[in-house]
Amino acid sequence: PAATLMYLMEVPFFAHRNLGHLIMSGVFERFPELRFVMTEQGVAWVLDELQRMDGYHAQMSTGRVGELGFAAEMVLPNKPSEYFDRNVWIGASFPSPAEAAAIRKVGVHKVMWGSDYPHYEGTFPNSRESLRRCFSDWNEADLRAIFCDNAVEVYGFDAEALAPHAAEHGPTVDEVATPLDGLPPDNWSPAFTRP
Repeated sequence: PAATLMYLMEVPFFAHRNLGHLIMSGVFERFPELRFVMTEQGVAWVLDELQRMDGYHAQMSTGRVGELGFAAEMVLPNKPSEYFDRNVWIGASFPSPAEAAAIRKVGVHKVMWGSDYPHYEGTFPNSRESLRRCFSDWNEADLRAIFCDNAVEVYGFDAEALAPHAAEHGPTVDEVATPLDGLPPDNWSPAFTRP
C-alpha cells in the first residue's frame, strides 16, 4: 500500500544522481560544449551536492578519500562546481518562495523558470500568481534572466522573433512586482503549498 509514497520519496534520489554521474565521470571534461538542463527537481539541493562533490574532489587530489585511493589521472582538472557553472542549467518548475531564494544562491544565470504545464501540479491557470508569490521583490534584470534570457542562451532561441508573443502573453514586470495577497483557491501546485 505504500508503493506510491515510496515512489514519491525515491524519485528525487534517482533524478539528482545524474548531476554527479555526469560531472564526476568526466563527461563535461570530455565534452566541454555539452549543455545539460535538469528540470522538475527543484533548486535548493544543488548547492549541497556541489559542495559534497567539491569536497570529494579536494580529497581525491591528495590521493585518498578515506580508505579509497585515487591515482592522479582519476582526478578531474577542474572542481565539480566549475563544470556545473560551465555546462549545467536548471529548469525550476513551479518554485516555492524557499526555492526562489535558493535560485539566488545557485545563481540566476543558471536557472530557467517553468510552470510544468499541463501537469496537475503545475501552476496553470495561476502562473502569474505563482510568479507574484515568489518573485515580487526581485529586480527586473534577474527576472528577465530566469524568465527569458537564460533559455535564449541555452537553447539558442530567437529572442527577437519571440518578443511579440512574450509581450502578448507573458506577465509584465509590474504584474510580477505586485506581491500576492492570499493564495488562489483549489490550486495544489507546490508553488502554493510549500513555504
